[in-house]
Amino acid sequence: MKFRLPNGPSLAVLKPAALAALSGLLLYAPFVEPRLFITAWVALVPLLFALRGRTLWQAWLLGTLCGVTAWALVSAWMADFFTIFRGYQAPWNVLAAALYWLYAAQVFALMAVAFQWLRRHTPVSTVVLLPVVFVAVYSLFPLMFHARLAESQSAFLVAIQGVDLIGAHGMDFIIVLVNALLYRLLAGGLSMPERRYVMPAAGIVVGVWFTYGALAAAWWSDEIDDWPTQRIGIVQPDDRATINIPPPPRGYSRTHPPEMEMSRALGRDGADLVVWPESRFKGYFRQSGVRSAYARQVAAMGVPLLFHDLERETSEGGDRDYNTAAVLDADGELAGVYRKIKRVAFGEYVPVLSQIGPVRRVVAHYFGDFLREITPGTELSSVAVGDMVLVPRICYESAFPVFIARGFGADGAGRILVFQSMNNWFGETRQPFIHMRQSLLRAVENRVPMVHAINNGPSVVARPDGRIVMRTEAFVRGTFSADMPYSTSVGGSFFSRYPWLALSMIYLAFVGLALDAWRRRRRG
Repeated sequence: MKFRLPNGPSLAVLKPAALAALSGLLLYAPFVEPRLFITAWVALVPLLFALRGRTLWQAWLLGTLCGVTAWALVSAWMADFFTIFRGYQAPWNVLAAALYWLYAAQVFALMAVAFQWLRRHTPVSTVVLLPVVFVAVYSLFPLMFHARLAESQSAFLVAIQGVDLIGAHGMDFIIVLVNALLYRLLAGGLSMPERRYVMPAAGIVVGVWFTYGALAAAWWSDEIDDWPTQRIGIVQPDDRATINIPPPPRGYSRTHPPEMEMSRALGRDGADLVVWPESRFKGYFRQSGVRSAYARQVAAMGVPLLFHDLERETSEGGDRDYNTAAVLDADGELAGVYRKIKRVAFGEYVPVLSQIGPVRRVVAHYFGDFLREITPGTELSSVAVGDMVLVPRICYESAFPVFIARGFGADGAGRILVFQSMNNWFGETRQPFIHMRQSLLRAVENRVPMVHAINNGPSVVARPDGRIVMRTEAFVRGTFSADMPYSTSVGGSFFSRYPWLALSMIYLAFVGLALDAWRRRRRG
């Protein structure tokens, strides 16, 4: 293969490039249309054919092309973000977004290079090598916005049931394993070990995965049908994005926000819990008058309220700001709080590199008031309110399977996972839909009911088997309620208790393969 264009485009160049781009397109498809979930199970096959016989440099180029194609489509909303955040118009918003797409694409570039180097120096079959390399590299790469293959499969209910054993990372392994199996069957030239051991063993693993999925889906469906329900009310204000703290809308005040009025309507509808999404600022923790007003109004409503606010703690060391979820019980008393632990880079903190003085000043000048230095919380809090135990988590904490599972551990019975998000920074794009479907996997991983309140929608209420009880319309203002199945004695999973197990085994396998390849290379 020659990466030269002497007298026009060379077919030798265009063919592998087209295959790499096709892989990116197939990776993207189920994120935008969940019913196309099957494409993820074949998406890497074109890239594998493109990589055959290529140098490491060429593998990097092809991996980058695949990644740029995938990320530019999956996160096309980054262009809208730069328009809302900085006022960039075309083509500058797209150029700014392209820098992120190019960076994120390096996860596929590194995967392609690592895979190409390892298979050159070890006799291990692609069927084993590819899933280990893909999951290890993908899970370690520092992405700002995560989008795992498993999280594109929310409509494939049978396939996602096994995440209660090995999590989304483990399911990524299964998806890539299927890709590798198909590639080896299509490419031909199977070695004797592959024919006798590797291919049959991989086929058994895939068969067990789907058999377990079918049985688990049927069992959970029967189990959940017998549960009582809790009526969950969701307030969806559909506020517009703003860098500065916005004033209350006309006719309202900090002590009487529109969300409280909407909550009273849900209370009259029989809600057992009302959930507000993540917000810019409410004033509950800063102003005593707001706290008193909230207490009176929630007590009059007689329904527990979960809301979000910016909390400030003053000490001798200075002020500390926290992104905090707060729960008021039916009497209006503060039942408990959760302080966000997993922060968003450049929105809630500046990564280590930017602690260097000049770099820090450039970053602070560019992001301006959008950058809020948030102190991370330290406790994986849960809050008991009425008959329910709430596990509040905030915004993109939903992207971290192991982190979420740690909040349940061996004690997941009777818990409800609640996410609060503010996704209006991304305009009327596919981003809130992708975020919503991502949270569905967290419900199945931990076998708990899940509520995700998104400022601009679509908000969702889901069962522990991943089935959606209610999904709201996106980009509208309103109140919504659903009867969510809930059991005080059921919840938690194998993954909740051992969330590190599957990923640790994959890391060990990756290190073992790398050491074996290095040893063979030195010998050779």
